[in-house]
Amino acid sequence: MGMGPLENAAPAAADGAAPVMAAPAVVAKAGSYAVLQCGEDSEYVRKAYGGYFEVFRALLAEEGERWQVYKAVRGELPGEAEAAGFDGFVISGSCSDAHSDEPWILALVDLIRRQHAAGKRVLGVCFGHQVLCRALGGKTGRSCKGWDIGVSCMHPTAAAARLFAPLKLPVHMPIIEFHQDEVWELPPGAEVLARSDKTSVEMFRLGDHAMGVQGHPEYSKDILMSIADRLLQRDLILDCQVDVAKASFDVRQPDKELWKKVCRGFLKARLQSQQQKQHKLL
Repeated sequence: MGMGPLENAAPAAADGAAPVMAAPAVVAKAGSYAVLQCGEDSEYVRKAYGGYFEVFRALLAEEGERWQVYKAVRGELPGEAEAAGFDGFVISGSCSDAHSDEPWILALVDLIRRQHAAGKRVLGVCFGHQVLCRALGGKTGRSCKGWDIGVSCMHPTAAAARLFAPLKLPVHMPIIEFHQDEVWELPPGAEVLARSDKTSVEMFRLGDHAMGVQGHPEYSKDILMSIADRLLQRDLILDCQVDVAKASFDVRQPDKELWKKVCRGFLKARLQSQQQKQHKLL
């Protein structure tokens, strides 16, 4: 028989007086989030991880939360009533172009605009970063510098240092990259949160509810190399690009724990609450 709950029970008052009842504990409401998956699961990721949805859950999900996946690439998106039940959305990477007018991409752009207007939090990753930019009024396209594959160092701006002040961001934020498109022009009112030697907009945000990350905080080396090998077999990238990607892991490792804190902090509105607590103490 479990005795845990009784250990904190208030003792009965003497002389038959009514017992003092302890105040009920306040339990924070667990969040509800949706991953809008914009690419099909590769055979490798499906066998090794159970699919990209599980890869994102490993990065972002915490006990008690509700997570659901919609295969946006197949035209699966939540309806208005369903979307209203989520606290935030995560838009994944894709082999498609964010500036394309494929029907499923146009439907995704429309959903992003409606959820942003409704005040929902939206986190975009790689393709998701680019299509988020497009939906909010920015421009994307091919990078004039070509593919960026491997571990790159993002450098946070002063705006990022302020936003993520509770995390005390380092000057170098290593992350896995795999893209040839990029943000060309920010949406009106947006600000850059990070840059790299190869990409001028590695991160951006618009207000408190939209943030894009060009890199892949959810990736590990084996996922990256499985994609690289597949693209190499299709002659979409070169041997030398794969060699550079492999070598990048010898120079530095992606800081997955840092990126977990950054992404969770934004998606779950923890940064603002921590800053508010700090202001109250001042």
